[in-house]
Amino acid sequence: MSTRLKISSLALALTLSAPIATANTLNGIPPNVAADLLYQLETLQQEVSQLRGQVEQQQYELNKLKSLSKDRYIDLDKRVSGLATHAQAQVQAAPVIAPTGSNVQTAASTATVTTPTATVAPLAAAPVRPVKLEEPTSEARAAYNSAYELIRNKKFEEAQSAYRSYVTSYPNNSLTGNAHYWLGELALVLGNQGEALVQFKTVQDSFAGHSKVPDAIYKLGIVNDQLGNQSLAKEFFQRVISQYPESNSAALATNYLNNMK
Repeated sequence: MSTRLKISSLALALTLSAPIATANTLNGIPPNVAADLLYQLETLQQEVSQLRGQVEQQQYELNKLKSLSKDRYIDLDKRVSGLATHAQAQVQAAPVIAPTGSNVQTAASTATVTTPTATVAPLAAAPVRPVKLEEPTSEARAAYNSAYELIRNKKFEEAQSAYRSYVTSYPNNSLTGNAHYWLGELALVLGNQGEALVQFKTVQDSFAGHSKVPDAIYKLGIVNDQLGNQSLAKEFFQRVISQYPESNSAALATNYLNNMK
């Protein structure tokens, strides 16, 4: 029986029992019987009060969850809107990532701020050489643009399916890293932190030298912090700060670390 139905039943019992108890008392019911009826009424009243408190608490928790979900949706909406005016031009200009230490530029910006050209820091003990990726074909570009358009239209589940199809069909071009990054962002919006970790780690491990790597490492820190793995989260933040000190993700990681307990 649901809490609301139970409250209604108890309220009905109180309504029916009160006049009966009073009438019977007046008709000469023994005092001990009348006292027992009154005790039962008081017990029912207390239980109704407790159940009402539970309903109010459950309503509070539900409202809180709705608020968190709405805040996350609004946050992504703002980021997508901010990127919309830049994404198309960047996709058209996406180059092949050469196996050198030069800077690289990819199609999409980060989900939090506009991504500058990511540089492997000379301070890194063992600089990671960029992997060589293929130039996207016109068909690949069209598929990527189509998936990104779904994000702009807030069709997040459809966008997730489209990007999954993209990384399967085009596993090794200069937009594939971006697709994995967006799969991570979409997983967060859809409440799947486990998949978000997998996607961001894929960018970090499989697309060395890609401009989304600093952003992916930063997001690995955030997701681990959300999951309660603070020590691991700090390692990711410190890594992006030391390896990509000039990136916006390094600045964000520094700020995040300063605000961690």
